[in-house]
This record gives sequence, C-alpha cells and structure tokens, in this order.
Amino acid sequence: MPDQTTAEEKLARLRELVLNARAMPMSASCVVNRGEVLAAIDEVIDGLPDEISDAQRVIDRSQAKIAEGEAESQRLLAQAKDEAQKLARDSQIVKVAEEQAAKIKADAEAEAAALRKETDLFIDSRMASFESVLHKTSSQVRTARSRLAERSNLDPADRAKAAAPGA
Repeated sequence: MPDQTTAEEKLARLRELVLNARAMPMSASCVVNRGEVLAAIDEVIDGLPDEISDAQRVIDRSQAKIAEGEAESQRLLAQAKDEAQKLARDSQIVKVAEEQAAKIKADAEAEAAALRKETDLFIDSRMASFESVLHKTSSQVRTARSRLAERSNLDPADRAKAAAPGA
C-alpha cells in the first residue's frame, strides 16, 4: 500500500489546487478548475473506505492481542491453581502457593490491563486522526459550497436540490 496516497495527502493536494488557483483582482476569491477540484474531492471520498477498513484491521488485530493476553492470563491462573493444589500438603506450602497464585494473577491482570490501555490509546489516536480528516473535508466542502452559492447567486432551494441524493 506504499503507492497509495492517504486522505490527508489527497486533501493537501486539494488545498494546493485552491492555493495555487488564479486570484480574482481586488478580491479574496479565486478561479479553480471545477473538474480538478471535483476529481480531487472524489479521490478523497473514494479513499476514505480504504483507510477506515485499514483502521478496522488495526482494531481487529488489537482486539486479538487483548484476547491473547486474557487467554494467557487464564492459562497462567489455571497453572497457578494446579501448582497450588500439588503443594497443598501442609499449611505453610499452601500459604506460599496462594501468595504465588495471587501474584501471578495480579501480574497477568496488570499486563492485560496495560495491553488494553495501550491498544485503546492507539485506536483512539487513529480515530482522532480520521475524525480530523473528516472534519477538515466537511469544513472545506461546506466553505466551497457557500462560496459557490455566493458567486452564482444560488438560492436555498437550488442548493437543497443539488444536495439531494441522486441529483
């Protein structure tokens, strides 16, 4: 997937199109090639499902790692219980075995909790990144539509028709 550009790179390209657009004299407005801008927007929209599915794969792998950690903690707990039963011959041995079992269980639970937190932080950072990209895209589209409406004197009914699915 190294050949593919990310949504952020595509948005940066779209920004460059607008940034390098021919300026209108004595105005903050510019003239952009509609086809190029629409193609750039379509590229971003087309790429989002891939990035979202990539994020889902990351989430799935993280959940698998959590499950592995929990399975390992269960295995360690079962192993500790078995060892405690074997050592149950006298009260001092039982006491030592119970302490070891509790430590193994606490260690396994702490490790599982640390893995879960690390995974959640990673997933949250990826989702925040996607949220930022989506927010930027939405904001840019909203701004572009507003400028287009102002430039073309579109009334709200025309804009509603254009925004309707299948229009």
